[in-house]
Amino acid sequence: MHYKKLHQRFAGIAFLSALLVASGCSEPAGTKMPKYKQNPSPQDQYDLTIVVDNAPGPFASVQGAMQYDISNRDCLPPAEGLSVAQTTPISSFIPIALKRVNETTFEGIIALDGLVDEDYFGHGVCHFRPIGPSFSLKATGASGETKFVASRWAEDFEFDPQGTTYYLRSSYPKHQKISDYPDVGAGSPEEYKESLRGDLFSVSITARKVQQ
Repeated sequence: MHYKKLHQRFAGIAFLSALLVASGCSEPAGTKMPKYKQNPSPQDQYDLTIVVDNAPGPFASVQGAMQYDISNRDCLPPAEGLSVAQTTPISSFIPIALKRVNETTFEGIIALDGLVDEDYFGHGVCHFRPIGPSFSLKATGASGETKFVASRWAEDFEFDPQGTTYYLRSSYPKHQKISDYPDVGAGSPEEYKESLRGDLFSVSITARKVQQ
């Protein structure tokens, strides 16, 4: 699998974990979740349109978050403990407020400069790099349902405004074998066996630059 696609799959799982923390669930033991400053006057913003096509049913629960990573890890606190492991996460997430336009279309806005570069730990200024938005869609939001995850890379917005992810319709609303299955889909129908390509639905994310 191409590195970028593989990394995006892992990013989708990380996004799901971040939603648990943002919703008030306990963070993993030993981790430190710093409070970074949100930019009050972002200048690099994008309107997002999320469109679901050919799904076998509606999505009552749709959540989104924009991911930012610290690009210079030397600004973080020193590693702790006998394992010499860094417990301060380099990724941070800002929830995306979504407006439901209709049963299949949602809109939101993100900022590539959403977090403030600052000296948060006394080791120099931390610089944030925008990774991209991710969304989790569930049929009703009930426990056990499949979480369909759609993501975009922020670096792709300028030359490729729209990205589409494809999923098996048979995984809706629940996976046959796995409860709370995180389905990150595929970037093309060709990534599925030919016999399955007639059983797909898609989620498209379109980004449009906001003119200041």
